Amino acid sequence: MKRKKCKRIEKKLTVRIVVVFLFTGSLAAAIYLADHRGYLPRDQNGNQVLTRNNQGEGERQEELDVTVGDIRERLTVEVQEQEYTPKQREKIFRLAKDNLETWILGDNKSLDEVHKDLRLIPEIPEYGIRISWELDRYDVMNQQGELQTEYLTDDGTLVKLTALLQYKEEKEQVEFYAKVYPPVLSKKERILKELDAEMGRLDEETKEQEHYILPSVVDGKFVEWKYRKGDRTAGILLLGIVLVFFLYVSEREKEKKQKEKRALQLMLDYPQIINQFTLYLGAGMTVRKAWGRIAEDYEERKSEKGRRDAYEEMLYTLHEIQSGISEGECYERFGERCVLSIYKKFGTMLSQNMKKGTKGLAVLLKQEADRAFEERKNLAKRLGEEAGTKMLIPLFLMLLVVLVMIVVPAFFSIQL
Repeated sequence: MKRKKCKRIEKKLTVRIVVVFLFTGSLAAAIYLADHRGYLPRDQNGNQVLTRNNQGEGERQEELDVTVGDIRERLTVEVQEQEYTPKQREKIFRLAKDNLETWILGDNKSLDEVHKDLRLIPEIPEYGIRISWELDRYDVMNQQGELQTEYLTDDGTLVKLTALLQYKEEKEQVEFYAKVYPPVLSKKERILKELDAEMGRLDEETKEQEHYILPSVVDGKFVEWKYRKGDRTAGILLLGIVLVFFLYVSEREKEKKQKEKRALQLMLDYPQIINQFTLYLGAGMTVRKAWGRIAEDYEERKSEKGRRDAYEEMLYTLHEIQSGISEGECYERFGERCVLSIYKKFGTMLSQNMKKGTKGLAVLLKQEADRAFEERKNLAKRLGEEAGTKMLIPLFLMLLVVLVMIVVPAFFSIQL
């Protein structure tokens, strides 16, 4: 049996080692292939080449190994983006100038009537063109296209926008004219603006008085003021509901774990109880006396050994018997309180033998003791396997950390 167990453990260990080896080997192979991509491609003339980024995508760096005769060195090569041909430059500048007026409109319909901020973009990324802006009226608009509303008039203000388009060393200039008006306010915005102005006026007039007078009429409408109602009550109630929910879930989980812990303890104590009971019956004791002896021994050793639920239930059953309750009924109650089927079976066995006599009870208990010890061995084996599985978690976490330390720098060094 011991040899079979050792072989089974060795087999599981071998499987785990093979899985880890295959995983790390595959990962190492993938990294090796990424790091050793081989020779560079060649053009039609047989020259080794690097592919440039498209126009507007910017330059990039490539880490290359170069061999010149017996000299080997690693170099960093800066690969500039592909530039436009003269015809292509002429085309993109024309496209940019044709579309720039539309691109800067933002939420406005046209430059003839600008009520909202313009989008004075600093570049056109898809063309690789940079743009710098100049205005002749910085008092009504800044270089980002944001309106300075305090200086705008209802008659409108004409603003000259000059865009300097630049690609590499080549530059072109384009001009726009925008008629800028104050923002169009909604009814609500207009009334609030008037209210703010009225509040400012009253504050200035009454700043030497004891009270700050609030406006009572705005835009011909009566104004009523109240202290703002706080909305913290709903948040606190919601927080209370969430806390109650988590408390309920926590208590249920705690109760579940306590039940599982109690059930495990009962299962572990069952073989010992059965064995003690069998020994006392074999020594000539009655069922009641054997029961009392086990319960009383536990009570004497409780301060040293600690609380055990199975023996506590036996002690409770002993007190029930001493109080005059039917002995057979007490044994059945014991099984029900312990919940587990093995204890129910034990309690039923004792109850039935109280009615039929104790003949053959020792044999039944001996068989039950053998079966209980076999189940305890299986339980101990299962608990050991679970403990071994839990021990693997830190090992896999350590393996993951090591792999991250190896893989992340390797992938960051790869220039796609």
